[in-house]
Amino acid sequence: MVRTYASVAGTVLVSLGLAGFVGVMEMDLPANVFHLGVGGMFVYLGFFQRDAEVVRRMVGGLGVLLLSVKGVVILAPLLWGEPPLLAPVEITCLVVGLFSILAAKYLHHEHASGD
Repeated sequence: MVRTYASVAGTVLVSLGLAGFVGVMEMDLPANVFHLGVGGMFVYLGFFQRDAEVVRRMVGGLGVLLLSVKGVVILAPLLWGEPPLLAPVEITCLVVGLFSILAAKYLHHEHASGD
């Protein structure tokens, strides 16, 4: 179940990164690279990694990474007296980060020999 979550989350993040690269969504190059990189890790975990414990731990770790990075990106403008950055992409990544931590903690996972 965690692998399924990872494949869906990865597909969403890679799609966001690609949408930024082709100009469908207006994002900076570093944001596109970040979304493609994190999404690529989720895709690897969801489709190619067979050790369920590795998938669970990595999904949780990537969730912490997303929450940390996107939390800073959203709140950093407050340092300059600007309103927080509440772009849909940032909120989406924040939600994916939260759900990743919850998925790693609460979704059951297959046994390592199950696939």
